[in-house]
Amino acid sequence: MNLMRPHWLCIAILTTSTALLAQSPYPQASPFPQPGAGQGQYPQGQYPQGQYPQAQYPQAEYPQQSQAPQANAGPVDEPGRAVARLGIMNGEVSVRRGDSSDWQPAAVNAPLMSGDQISVSAGGRAEVQLDSAHFLRIAGDTELRLADLDNGHYQVQISHGMVTWRVLRQTQIAAEVDTPLVGVHPGPQSVVRVEVDADGTSHITVRHGEADVSTEKGSEKVAENATMDVRGSMTDPEFQLVAAAARDEWDGWSDQRDTYLLRAQSQRYVTSDVSGVEDLDPYGHWVYDPAYGWVWAPTVAASWAPYQNGQWVWEDYYGWTWVDYAPWGWAPFHYGYWYQRAGFGWAWYPGPRIGHVWWRPAMVGFFGWGGGGIGFGVGFGFANIGWIPLAPHEVFRPWYGRGGFGAGAVLNAGVVRNANIIGTFRNASVAGGVTAVSAADFQRGNFRNTVAVDRATLSQASLVRGTVPMTPTSQNLRFSNRTASVQNPRLAASAGNQRFYGSTAAAFSSARRTPFVQQQSAVRSAVSGSAAQSSMAAPGRMQSQGVGANPSWQRFEGSPAGNGANASRGVNNAPQGGASPATRQFQVSPQIIRQRSDAAPAAAPAQGGGYNSAPAVRSAPAPAQRSAPAGGATRSSGSHSSGGGRH
Repeated sequence: MNLMRPHWLCIAILTTSTALLAQSPYPQASPFPQPGAGQGQYPQGQYPQGQYPQAQYPQAEYPQQSQAPQANAGPVDEPGRAVARLGIMNGEVSVRRGDSSDWQPAAVNAPLMSGDQISVSAGGRAEVQLDSAHFLRIAGDTELRLADLDNGHYQVQISHGMVTWRVLRQTQIAAEVDTPLVGVHPGPQSVVRVEVDADGTSHITVRHGEADVSTEKGSEKVAENATMDVRGSMTDPEFQLVAAAARDEWDGWSDQRDTYLLRAQSQRYVTSDVSGVEDLDPYGHWVYDPAYGWVWAPTVAASWAPYQNGQWVWEDYYGWTWVDYAPWGWAPFHYGYWYQRAGFGWAWYPGPRIGHVWWRPAMVGFFGWGGGGIGFGVGFGFANIGWIPLAPHEVFRPWYGRGGFGAGAVLNAGVVRNANIIGTFRNASVAGGVTAVSAADFQRGNFRNTVAVDRATLSQASLVRGTVPMTPTSQNLRFSNRTASVQNPRLAASAGNQRFYGSTAAAFSSARRTPFVQQQSAVRSAVSGSAAQSSMAAPGRMQSQGVGANPSWQRFEGSPAGNGANASRGVNNAPQGGASPATRQFQVSPQIIRQRSDAAPAAAPAQGGGYNSAPAVRSAPAPAQRSAPAGGATRSSGSHSSGGGRH
């Protein structure tokens, strides 16, 4: 009898495991969204309205078949600077790049880097995806700056308005939202709402999880369903903890976004390094190709081809970067490869699921032909420039590199004359695989006026290896032909005077951004054969021991303890592009400041909630109820017992 027990034990374990696997955190009714009946139109349906699952990436084996990397495949694949995606944009949204002083109209799929500022007009909203786990949702009448995306953590400075920071999945990257008074650190898988009034008064509401709120003198943990109001000066602020206001329409929209993202199935087919794949579900379907494994086929017109419905923009460090107009046009144009699949048309192969996958400005090869190009330098240039999407396992040859296009960079403007373009790129022989425009149109940002390319032209064209011989113009900084909406002189007097609490080292990350005029000079030197050679330029714990003038308000006291042992924190002026770290300041765009007025609590949304219980982080008297900010309403003063130290 004893000899049989291990056998029955194995059967019991197997049965239990099978039952657990059947309980998938993702909906199982439709594993692959089917393409719609219409061709060429993107579905316009609403986001799912049900409660979202509190799930991670599926733990079962991924269906993607791993493939070993090719030996001697070309340049070493290495990470570049961090790039975020503007994934949602409603209303007027503008971007002030860290390497330029001008505000530009934003566009969906616009790449964002450290030092960029974002302004959302009243009535608008936007969502920035920093990776597969972190999402920054920006309400109308808000202005902020992406202070740092590169140093192993994300730091944002909000000048005024309201944002929600969502940590959707498990991640090793920490986040920080700085206001003029405090630094806010969202906890794991949290939902943290931060509001900043015109006078800098800050309101931090934790809808899910927890958050640390830090000043120079210490930090305090804010639990789920609580709000911390902070007022006063940066050197001596005071705070009170109150009950969070009832959930409003903004919270409901944020929850709907979570539902949409967590129910997406496309994340199962790519590595977690690949961001933006959640938008693939409504616009195509995954199919199995024995040659590559699972690939994604978009629901598009038969005449569609990749890298045609969009434009090239110039980005600091990366140079020429593709911005696609499709709402799903992020992941398939910055990761992986395209190829023609019999019976399905164009398909996107995300690549092998081994090792790290780095973001790239575009997965294409460039070529050119004809003489007399403009703006390239002395005696060098093309009259026409073309590009071809890379097919699976073709070598990606970066046209950017260490040091980027700033002064001091030594760039390689290699060109292979009369190259075998058709023999180099498989997609050169496929209908729609080759796209080209004149050099003049390229520099003007006009990519609709394409130039026909035949086999004879390809046989005489030159292959670009290294820096693309095309000097950018100010037109190549634009994501859209619209006009930026920043027209209110009321804030002009305060422009350049904004200061924020935060990590000093991270706050000046954008000092690495090179002014656009220097980038132009570097490219001109590279393509003319003479590269430019010049120089380029921890939150602590708030020991709630003191009491402010109002018994419900407390002083921040104690010594700060940063995220790291040697974290350097303090007051910093937000840098502008092209200035030195010592003189850079936050330039506030002329937006309308939200007018706050008393309002009744908003009703909780019917759907979109479903948060898990928060861990017990603080033992304190029950906070007073706080009125909901309906349309930016003024908050009630709640009450809190004095001397509420940490337990």
